[in-house]
Amino acid sequence: MQRIEKALKLVADEIGANYSYPSGEFLIDDFNSGVSFRNPFFGDSPKPLKFAFGTQKELDVWLAQTKDKYPLMWLVYPVKESHNNNAQAFYTYPNARLVFAMNNNASDLVQIRLQTTRFVLDQIIEVLEKLMRNSHFNKFIKIDKNINIEQTFEPNYSVNKQKNGGQIDIWDAIVYDCNIHLYANCVPVPQPIEEPK
Repeated sequence: MQRIEKALKLVADEIGANYSYPSGEFLIDDFNSGVSFRNPFFGDSPKPLKFAFGTQKELDVWLAQTKDKYPLMWLVYPVKESHNNNAQAFYTYPNARLVFAMNNNASDLVQIRLQTTRFVLDQIIEVLEKLMRNSHFNKFIKIDKNINIEQTFEPNYSVNKQKNGGQIDIWDAIVYDCNIHLYANCVPVPQPIEEPK
């Protein structure tokens, strides 16, 4: 795993399950007064954010092979890197793309998705940005504050088709485009787990 991937994995691990689902078995539709709909997350507990990376083809393979996969933060390849040539290298990843995804039902309307999957994804991104600004992470990884961040909400983002009649993953995503800066020599190294004696 390369430096940027290790750093983003540490951030995803820190985010963990630090978000909430909408509460209640039924939710009132914000856009259709007096109408309610069933909360798809009712009775569920938040699961830790998963982190993975690769091309679109690799994403399809990863989705087909992975059971516990949502919520997901995916670093989209290819990834461009630029840096200066000195011992204290400062790496920049211009136009880095992260895709944050939650599974959903294909038949749900966008207005319902705004109150369910987007409700969750917005919280995850809010925690990500807070970590990048106000914690020990900004000592080794930062999102550029001087360049605009672009976010696009993509209902039914997934287009992967699994062979042999397999299930197609249906998920909503926020595509998050930003410039990431990394101090490579400062990325913490995970400590090995000691065996009990």
